[in-house]
Amino acid sequence: MIQLKYRPDIDGLRAIAVLSVVIYHAFPWMIPGGFTGVDIFFVISGYLISGILYKGLKANGGAGNFSFGEFYARRVRRLFPALITVLLATMAYGWLILLPDEFQQMGKHVAAGTLFIQNIVFWQESGYFDTAASLKPLLHLWSLAVEEQFYIFFPPILLLIWKKKWPLAAIMGVLLVVSMIGNLVMSGHGGTAAFFLTPYRAWEFLGGSLLAWWHYERGHEEDVPPYREALSWGGALLLALGMAFIRTGDPYPGWRALLPVAGTLLLMEGGAGTGVKGAWVNRKILSNPAVVWIGLISYPLYLFHWPALSFVHIIKGENPKPGYIVAALGVSLLLTILTYYFIEKKIRRNNSKWVLPALVVSFVAVGVIGHVAWRHGLYPRAESDDIYVASKDWHFPFKMQKLSSTKHVSIVREGHSKKTTLFLGDSDMQQYGSRITKLIKEGGDSRSAMFVTSLGCPPIPDIKEKTLKGTDELIPEFYRIINSIEGVDRVVIAANWVWYIPHPNAKYQINGKFFPSHDAMEDAFLSLHHMIQDLVKRRILVYLILNTPVDKKQDPKSEISRNFMGFNSKKMDLLSISEFDNQYGDFLKRMKIEGEASGAKVIDPREYLSIGNVYPRVFNGVHIYKDGWHFRDSYVREHVKYLDETVAP
Repeated sequence: MIQLKYRPDIDGLRAIAVLSVVIYHAFPWMIPGGFTGVDIFFVISGYLISGILYKGLKANGGAGNFSFGEFYARRVRRLFPALITVLLATMAYGWLILLPDEFQQMGKHVAAGTLFIQNIVFWQESGYFDTAASLKPLLHLWSLAVEEQFYIFFPPILLLIWKKKWPLAAIMGVLLVVSMIGNLVMSGHGGTAAFFLTPYRAWEFLGGSLLAWWHYERGHEEDVPPYREALSWGGALLLALGMAFIRTGDPYPGWRALLPVAGTLLLMEGGAGTGVKGAWVNRKILSNPAVVWIGLISYPLYLFHWPALSFVHIIKGENPKPGYIVAALGVSLLLTILTYYFIEKKIRRNNSKWVLPALVVSFVAVGVIGHVAWRHGLYPRAESDDIYVASKDWHFPFKMQKLSSTKHVSIVREGHSKKTTLFLGDSDMQQYGSRITKLIKEGGDSRSAMFVTSLGCPPIPDIKEKTLKGTDELIPEFYRIINSIEGVDRVVIAANWVWYIPHPNAKYQINGKFFPSHDAMEDAFLSLHHMIQDLVKRRILVYLILNTPVDKKQDPKSEISRNFMGFNSKKMDLLSISEFDNQYGDFLKRMKIEGEASGAKVIDPREYLSIGNVYPRVFNGVHIYKDGWHFRDSYVREHVKYLDETVAP
């Protein structure tokens, strides 16, 4: 069995990586760039795995004794015990406290985890209506999937290069550059592919692989670098800079990932050679017994910490008290220690021939359980089918005709008449689709409807948000249609206005001014005023639709009160008119004044939706909303009539 010389400083690097990730997930303000710890793991993995491969290929005078079977058997013994434990524990606790749709999604993620494709699943799920990251207990396994995909594809490629006697380092360098360029390009596009997908992360592993080539294939494993102190301190500085100055929301990985990647490589090179001669940082800090111990338990600690934190967010909301977070970290550490000493180490040291097949069978069984839960063959303890049905009641764009559109703007049409009402907006406009399509079909060929929408994008010129490309494309696409299609004589503008402009956590800006500042608001009203006036001059009838009542209290899930032992009651806390109006009433009143002054007909949905002194969550025993911000399709189709005149003959 091929073994590398043990380096305690590498376990110390693992400790730095896992602690930065755990602290970032628990208290992001403490280490803003703590998520770069994942990049440290990737570099270390590339280095260690490649070192094993190089030593195996060089054995026996270069004849090599590398065995794929032995290699992957070691991977199974290393990864499966803790992973099986975490998946089963997460599923069991999820059965206790999750709602049916949440449990179904967890089942999907468990099944994906046993196939090591979670990075692909999470990439496909990412979008406007995706569940918040903190509410996905297995989200962190995307990085394990990336790592395992590298382990699957890299060894055969390396073996082919070795047998063909091709220039190994040159080919590896080319692959690294290609992956890095792809990463830079995709990161600049603002999507999530560069973050989740292996081809755009491979360069980080390949960086570690090239260092391993220098140490193990070129024979410099025992060499003490002449500038080891400069290398080590430089690496530590790069890691610190990345963790201090890289922020959530920055395009990532991109060029910023060079900080943790280069920092890790420099630290590993600085600690090369014999332990007593390695750099001071590697000897005194990274090789400290306490730091090394954390590195040894880093794998199960990484696996356990995120589900524990995620369950706290699921039960206690977006901003739980620090005490709950600290308790979750304590529980995850306890589970980590128990798993490491009583499961992981015992299985790894067990030489029975039945250990490997037992691990594989158990792993497959866990995947089957996850798949059954995903396909509704296994239900959680909670009984809330009505809430589940409401949360899934969203089908835009239905079966409307899809017209040419950009990547970020949806353009669809219902009906064949030239006389067209154009609906412009975000997902708040899309929520009206079921009613509008019903009226168009019932009206024969009297009118058509066209929806030009982009999720999360306010339909006001010049408002931008750097991570949403739709804010650059929505208004230009709207004007392209207005200028090129005959028969558009009505325009309806709607959006979740309060999310973009007066919301205290708004991330949008206009002309370089961020909301909710007074100057930004004034610019937004002026921009909307000019757009409406321009449409009116074109003899287009304009409708401006104000906000529907939105709040997390409107979410059907808010009815359920749950604690750490499950569900205990139903809550009837409703959104009061005064509560919503106190927060957003002045803004919406100003928007109504500006809209009417510009020549638009203003419709205020709140006038149609209030009952007594509250905005209801349920109508005739049926939930109105799919979440806290959107109506469900079936309710809109039958009951939301305040837009009927926009498509009247």
